[in-house]
Amino acid sequence: MRDRSRAATAVAAPPNDADEALRRARTAMTAETRTLMDTIGRALCSVAPALAMREVTRLSYATRAAADLHGTATPHAVAATGLLLRHMPRVDWPVPPSPITRAEYGMQLIKKARS
Repeated sequence: MRDRSRAATAVAAPPNDADEALRRARTAMTAETRTLMDTIGRALCSVAPALAMREVTRLSYATRAAADLHGTATPHAVAATGLLLRHMPRVDWPVPPSPITRAEYGMQLIKKARS
């Protein structure tokens, strides 16, 4: 009985520094992610820049950029899409007081990719 209580305590232990470092490494912005974000930002600035940016547009551009690089629905494309979406700010959350244009959002992505 004593062994079970020790095992339960070990499982419920708070994360240590190594766990935090691993989590950050998995979610860090890679050079590939920066390049894709810069490419998406430039595309948004050049194709219909005055239209309102929508969440579905953000999802579409991230998926398409990853598929163009790694192939459609491959594990690498799925991972690249996840990293992109993790670093691309959401458009609909929190609800912006006024709509943002595609060009404004593209400039945000370019700035974030370069920092």
